[in-house]
Amino acid sequence: MHTLQENCWICQNLHQPANLVIWETKTSIAKLNPDQLFPGYTFVTLKWHAEHLTSLSPSDQRRFLGDMTTLANTLAKALKPDRMNYELLGNAQPHLHWHLIPRYTTDPMWGRPVWAGNRRRKRLTEDAYLELISKLKNTLAKTRDTDESGSE
Repeated sequence: MHTLQENCWICQNLHQPANLVIWETKTSIAKLNPDQLFPGYTFVTLKWHAEHLTSLSPSDQRRFLGDMTTLANTLAKALKPDRMNYELLGNAQPHLHWHLIPRYTTDPMWGRPVWAGNRRRKRLTEDAYLELISKLKNTLAKTRDTDESGSE
C-alpha cells in the first residue's frame, strides 16, 4: 500500500509550491526547483513514501524511472543543455526524488558537481517561473504526443 509519512518533509510538501508543478502522473510529481542557478533544475518525486529504489515493485520502478526519463527528455528538448546531471541521493531527505540538473558550459560551476562548496542561489521573478514552466509543459505535451505516436 502506498502511504505518506507524517515525519517526512517531502511527503508533507509534495504539491508545494503549487505554482512550480510541471507535471503529475500516478507515480510522480515534477516540480521546478525554486533555486534556478542551473536553468531548468527540476525535481521528480515519488508520490508516496519510499526511501530506496529497490524497495519499489518492478512496475513502480519502471513507472518512476519512465517519468524521470520523460522529464529529462523534455528538459533536453526545451532547454538544449550541454549535459544533464541525474541525481537520486536520499542522504538529506530520505524520500525517493530525482534531481534533474541541466548543465551548461556557461554555468558558474561547469566541470564541478553542483554540490561542491558554498554556491549561490538564484530565484526568478514570478513571471520568469511561469514562462519557464509554460515552455516545459508545452514541450512535454509535444514530447508525449511524439512518444505515443511512435514517430518523430
